[in-house]
Amino acid sequence: MTLKKTTLLFEEQTYKRLQEKSKAEKLSIGELVREAVTNYYGIKSNKEKMEALEKLGRMNMPVSDYGKMEKDIIRGLVYDKYS
Repeated sequence: MTLKKTTLLFEEQTYKRLQEKSKAEKLSIGELVREAVTNYYGIKSNKEKMEALEKLGRMNMPVSDYGKMEKDIIRGLVYDKYS
């Protein structure tokens, strides 16, 4: 992966919080910012999308057919709203 350079300016308090987060997570500030941008804007490679899908598949979560799941979700929302 080729990285491109950019310059970002942060308010002092924001930068201090980034430094603290960077230290706590043992990541550079650049890595934190790249991760935040990727997550916020949903920028994922096809490889990353496939890995996430495979990870979900390995979770063996109980799944029903779409129609039944949709009805269960709506029933739950209605129940929560009026209870």
